Amino acid sequence: MVKISVLMPVYNMAAYVEEAICSILTQTYSDFELLILDDGSTDGTLDIVRKFDDRRIRVIAHSVNHGLIETLNQGIDLSSGEYIARMDGDDIALPHRFERQVAFMDVHQHCGVCGSQAYLLGKGGVTTKPMGHEAIRCWQLFHCTLVHPTVMIRKSVLEQHGIRYLYYFHAEDYEIWNRLSAVTQVVNLPEVLLMYRQHPNQISSTKQDVQEVQSENIRRDQLRLLGIEATAEEYRTHLDFCYFRIRVNEPDHYTRCLAWAHKILEGNLRQQRYDHQTLNAVLSQCFSVSEALS
Repeated sequence: MVKISVLMPVYNMAAYVEEAICSILTQTYSDFELLILDDGSTDGTLDIVRKFDDRRIRVIAHSVNHGLIETLNQGIDLSSGEYIARMDGDDIALPHRFERQVAFMDVHQHCGVCGSQAYLLGKGGVTTKPMGHEAIRCWQLFHCTLVHPTVMIRKSVLEQHGIRYLYYFHAEDYEIWNRLSAVTQVVNLPEVLLMYRQHPNQISSTKQDVQEVQSENIRRDQLRLLGIEATAEEYRTHLDFCYFRIRVNEPDHYTRCLAWAHKILEGNLRQQRYDHQTLNAVLSQCFSVSEALS
């Protein structure tokens, strides 16, 4: 049994996949298997993958495209490691990524999911994802709090709770963090452990409309757990929190946003779902960041 199963689904990644694979094979921590699941690529990706001669690589080739969610779940079922490390075929893992994450998770046995910050290739800058478990859970009301290909997951948590990716197309990662954070500790390390490539062909660009519909479903599900069935107007206000568009200099809009924040806090007092102090701090930050950006 290896320590880490690296789960890398690929589909038409010929331009980037060689660099992604090399970044895994040159990790300072070497006790892993690399599961590369080619999901019916038509651009020569599979030929590039098969050029690598390394005993740690296992290649699974689909004759037709099954889709990312089915491929991810297949990879989980095939993995043999104590930890599952996600990786995409167009990103670059920094050499010490696995070393840092394994060291953290070995010490913090209560932690089931460990992500990190990422450098944004093609855009510049570094993510500022929340680090603590309670902050992550609260921010999930508004947006996805982990960079999917930075994540390492304790496989025993997935098995114990029967957790797999569900069919929230192009937002499957956003959804699964909610279920995982309900049963295990979820953290982000403060350091950059991945270079996350941004390009016109990635899902967040090509499937943005579908992704937003699914994100709305996920947010509404979270609000329902607070006993809140948001109206169309309330959801528009919620999006202003998501995207830091609270117009603090417009009294009517500010009042609506303040009322919405109070409704969320009141729902949490009833349901006791989130750490109340952390939730209040997150809502306050939505106001302060919006003001700074205006």
